[in-house]
Amino acid sequence: MLIVVTGVPRSGKTTLGSALSRRLGVPFVEAASLSDLRPSAANPATPAAQVVAVSTSSLAAELVQSRGPDACVIALELSREEAERRIRATSADDAASEALAQLGRAFDAWRPPAEAFVVAATLSSTEIVERAIRHLVRRGHPGGSRLHFAEGARNADFDSPKLGELVDELLKKLGPLRRVLLIPPDFTRFHSGAGELTSLLYARLARQATVEVLPALGTHAPMTEAEIAQMFPGVPSSCFRIHEWRSGLTHLGDVPASFVRAVSNEMLDYSIRCEVDARLLAGWDRIISIGQLVPHEVIGIASHDKNIFVGTGGKDVIDRTHFLGAVCGMESVMGRAHSPVRDVLRYMAGSLGVALPITHLLSVRERVQSGKLVTRGLFAGDDFACFTAGAPLVQACNLELFEKPLKKVVVYLDPSEFKSTWLGNKAIYRTRMALADQGELIVIGPGIARFGEDPDIDRLIRRHGYHGTPRTLRAVREDPELATSLSAAAHLIHGSSEGRFRVAYACGALSREEIGQVGYDAYDLENTLERYDPTRLRPGMNTLADGEEVFFVPNPALGLWGLRRQFEGTI
Repeated sequence: MLIVVTGVPRSGKTTLGSALSRRLGVPFVEAASLSDLRPSAANPATPAAQVVAVSTSSLAAELVQSRGPDACVIALELSREEAERRIRATSADDAASEALAQLGRAFDAWRPPAEAFVVAATLSSTEIVERAIRHLVRRGHPGGSRLHFAEGARNADFDSPKLGELVDELLKKLGPLRRVLLIPPDFTRFHSGAGELTSLLYARLARQATVEVLPALGTHAPMTEAEIAQMFPGVPSSCFRIHEWRSGLTHLGDVPASFVRAVSNEMLDYSIRCEVDARLLAGWDRIISIGQLVPHEVIGIASHDKNIFVGTGGKDVIDRTHFLGAVCGMESVMGRAHSPVRDVLRYMAGSLGVALPITHLLSVRERVQSGKLVTRGLFAGDDFACFTAGAPLVQACNLELFEKPLKKVVVYLDPSEFKSTWLGNKAIYRTRMALADQGELIVIGPGIARFGEDPDIDRLIRRHGYHGTPRTLRAVREDPELATSLSAAAHLIHGSSEGRFRVAYACGALSREEIGQVGYDAYDLENTLERYDPTRLRPGMNTLADGEEVFFVPNPALGLWGLRRQFEGTI
């Protein structure tokens, strides 16, 4: 891709071009004519991708014409008054007079190309870069160049030896390591395969390095000794540390409100604090973030930057990113690589957390018809390129799309994994796009014993319930406690059917009254298990003995169900 940066004098073309060159790992050149970009004895080959800064709109148009759809123009918009102010602030009187005269001629001749992405040059240089990166990634640029490997295919099945080989390849590329922090997901992502990858990494690294493990808890409850032993075999429990989302944090900076306004289409107007667990800044040779790329209700596709900035982040980023995703509409987000929350986390990674020595190791998994979970792909890199490489495989493996809506869906929640509606409502999030209007969703959760993972959030869910977006937004305005717990407000929106379909819970430890109070129907667990026996139903459509047709989902965390028309032409 040819990235053309253009604008009037003093708009910051060179600064932006240089910054994009560093972030994307491609060459940068300032060009006065097309000949500056043609092969020469000094530069016999034209790079496949490069950033070019040009001063005239006519040259920008020529470059676009010469490269066609492979060219992308970023135009810096600056008022004449501001350009003059910048000249006077940085030039002596004599030089300023000549520069102002040249500026007048430049303004008379310059117009941004019609197809250009226009960004205000008065924004901070950091935000200009992040807005430009966001645009380029949506145009098809991978968003980085530090990709260690991208292995996977729709029909691949990586066994343990293959995973071990890829882990060995990664560690060889990373070089000698003495202090390593591993950040896998917690037990709520038991089926991600991240436990095996963490164990493989530990077995190799512990021979010569100090290794600590910090599960990306977010707001979840800490893992028990039994859960650690089950998910991370061979890794001593003494290596594990507990993330506290309300304390022990380091503030790296803020995502400005102007950026949040832009990505939310003016729906929200707040900045977001970027805080991470202070352990991440403890002088590690390498931080290896391990996770599964899988459809997600807040960010579109889970893992990568989310594992760091939400999983080991603070209250503000968790609250405000979850609320951002909810307000922007999860049905427009789920299963997509690009989302407002992803944009915010990319800002944090690219500009605020750039000093963190992070490598991402990302799996794509699929449950096959037999019920077995297989790993279809493994992707590793130090920037966004590994996410870009893996996202299409997620859509191929984890989206089940239908031509017509489903009238009745039954979801089973494994009691070892799902103990709250905070987690169990994945049954609602992941199936809602497939459910018919006036349809029914039955959630069987033998282990569901509470609403929130956190006592304070549990209390808020009990107080307000899952009663739809308008009622939740009104509650945010009227309840100061909910207003300071926006992740809980987002969850209340996510967990409502908005009155479009019925939701019934059948669980053992919450009473019918408690379930009814939060807005769901309550079914008897024993009777529901007898009728919809998860050991006898097969994934997908089933016809019961009396002729009732139900669509069965044995684990909602592993996929996304929707209508084909909802995903046409999207990624």
